[in-house]
Amino acid sequence: MNWNWLGWLCWLAVVVLCVFTVKYIRNHQLMLIAKTKKRFSSKLFIRYVLLTILSLACIGLMAYFTFFRSVDVHNTQAVTTSETYEPLQLGNTKHGFYYVVANRSRMGKHPVVSYTYWTKNSKNTTDSRFGSIADSNSYISTQASVYPWNKKRLKEENRRTGRAFVAQMTIHYKNTPLNGLGVRCGRVATTYTLLRIPGANMIDLN
Repeated sequence: MNWNWLGWLCWLAVVVLCVFTVKYIRNHQLMLIAKTKKRFSSKLFIRYVLLTILSLACIGLMAYFTFFRSVDVHNTQAVTTSETYEPLQLGNTKHGFYYVVANRSRMGKHPVVSYTYWTKNSKNTTDSRFGSIADSNSYISTQASVYPWNKKRLKEENRRTGRAFVAQMTIHYKNTPLNGLGVRCGRVATTYTLLRIPGANMIDLN
């Protein structure tokens, strides 16, 4: 059973509550005007405020679970991880042959916004927010070290490929009630690309 039904049911309940709140305020306000010729009642106003607060609180709570709740990539009760590895190939750029091209922004201080790299018969690009380069003695970068990599496998690929490989991690939400509340079960939580190269001289700054 996929727990996403719980999230859809809760979102439906929130929509029903919001519709009820709007209709309740409208109907009672019209009745107030029709019966008393007045537009304000302190008793009704308190009800309006309480219903509105309840509706907004429910919307905020569901929005948090669905859109804003951060994922703990180390929490094996909430997520599953998978990794893929491929050797890097030298790519032909206008400056020579490189393993990686660091693509910089054309505005501001020209920060790196993405990385382009080559594997067997494939040219790939990854966003720099979800990728990094390891070009020192360590086979894992500081940024990538916060993810739960299989260190033994990384070390093996580092030796096997002569320090030139790409490791990609994909993290999926597990089928749990909490993830279902945010309609997240089975969805990709995040991905990360680790580019391992022998040295910084194998990076082309574009």
